[in-house]
Amino acid sequence: MKLAIISHTPHFKNNGIILGWGPTVREIRHLKNIFNKIYHIAPLYEGSCSDSYIEYDDNIDFIPIIPSGGPTFKNKIKIILTFPSNLSIIHKICKKTDWIQFRSPTNLGLYVLPYLKIFNKKKYWVKYAGNWSQINPPISYFFQRFWLKYIVKQTQVTVNGKWNNQRKHINSFENPCFSKKELIEAQKVKRAKVFSERIEICFVGAFEKNKGIYLLIDALKLTKQYSMIRKIYFVGDGNEKEKVKLSIKKLNLFEINIVGPVSRKKLNEIYSRCHIIILPSKSEGFPKVIAEAISYGCVPIVTNVGSISHYINENNGVLLQTRSSEKLKNAIEHLLNDRMKLRMLSENGSKIANLFTFEHYNEKIKKYIINKK
Repeated sequence: MKLAIISHTPHFKNNGIILGWGPTVREIRHLKNIFNKIYHIAPLYEGSCSDSYIEYDDNIDFIPIIPSGGPTFKNKIKIILTFPSNLSIIHKICKKTDWIQFRSPTNLGLYVLPYLKIFNKKKYWVKYAGNWSQINPPISYFFQRFWLKYIVKQTQVTVNGKWNNQRKHINSFENPCFSKKELIEAQKVKRAKVFSERIEICFVGAFEKNKGIYLLIDALKLTKQYSMIRKIYFVGDGNEKEKVKLSIKKLNLFEINIVGPVSRKKLNEIYSRCHIIILPSKSEGFPKVIAEAISYGCVPIVTNVGSISHYINENNGVLLQTRSSEKLKNAIEHLLNDRMKLRMLSENGSKIANLFTFEHYNEKIKKYIINKK
């Protein structure tokens, strides 16, 4: 079978080699266990990229389209200007395949979803990777979620988490991030981790307000237990990177490592060293970094948004009901002062890690998408 994937995943060309955002490319690589040929239709940007980007392997062809969308009016106008060219490319590639997967929400959804419903003749499904329960989403996200809920009732849609009054065509899928083999290696690291000494903490995500990085910085300024912390890693990138760096420099009581975006190998090394991962986001679907970190024994301190509470609770982490630096500081200090609980939460976290393997994800695709009666 042949599959066309349509997404907004950024790609760059480096010395003639196409590189795509690592987490997405890794997921697509494992879909080769279902499909013998995959076309990934996504935007190609100019400029350089970080170590978080990786190349494809055999039987996966990257098909470039023109980037569009963004915060400014000019960016939004570009969606209209580029859609005829982009849709022409999408149509041409989709005619070659047996199945289509559209990855939503993205500005592409404004015209790709109607195209798939009205003009496309091939079988397709939609992966909605955003926050399915978001109360006040951007208008384009609202349109796509409404379309997927009420317009395409015969099309299978996968979402993060399981929700009240979920319609029959809406399927609850975990967001995959590692193979069974990688999970086994991570569990070995977890079992050897020492929780009685000074601990290490990581933040992995975009350097922006909505991810809660400033809340974390403020919470660390408030804590009186700084002597119990050996090191803090800030892993990521974003438009507010320089502003974040200035704020982080004020944390002079801690050893700080501002890592930036890194390769998967380097990120695993950070997970291996850390005991706690903190992600006090304002909105999420289910971030892959949470599953990645708990596979290495990191205890998550996270906010109750999206489908996070469907997997993280008082038995395997700390779920903040309120986003504030004071609440976050209290959660950090609680774990610093109760190392037996910290270890217990780490052990319990590994019990759900197998839900996030690529193999588990592929089995659900076969059962609920490809072979669904």
